[in-house]
Amino acid sequence: MINLEEIKNKILKEKEEILALLENLEKEEQEVLKEDVYETSDLANKYEAREDLHFQKEVLEKRLEILERVLKKIDEGTHGKCEKCGQTIEEKRIILDPSALYCRKCSEKFLA
Repeated sequence: MINLEEIKNKILKEKEEILALLENLEKEEQEVLKEDVYETSDLANKYEAREDLHFQKEVLEKRLEILERVLKKIDEGTHGKCEKCGQTIEEKRIILDPSALYCRKCSEKFLA
C-alpha cells in the first residue's frame, strides 16, 4: 500500500535538493558573467558555459514544477490519478516514481 506521507517526504527532499542545485547554478552563472574576455575563443567558451548552465537550470526548473504539482495533488487527495485519463496510476509505477502524473498507457502515448 502506498504511504502518502512517505511519498510527500521524498518529494520535499528532492525539492530541497533541486533548490540547492539551482542556487549553485545561479552562483556559477554569475561567476561566468564576471569573467573578463580577451579573445574570441574565450568569448565562445563563455557563451557555451552560460548556455550549458541555462539548460541545466531549465531542466531543474521543469522538474521542480512537476514536484509542485505532485505536492498539490497530495494535498488535494488526487495523487495517484492520471492527469490525462483520470484512471488510477499503477501502484508499482508510483512506488518506482512517486512523481508520476500519468498512467503507463497515457505515458506511452506521450512518448510515441
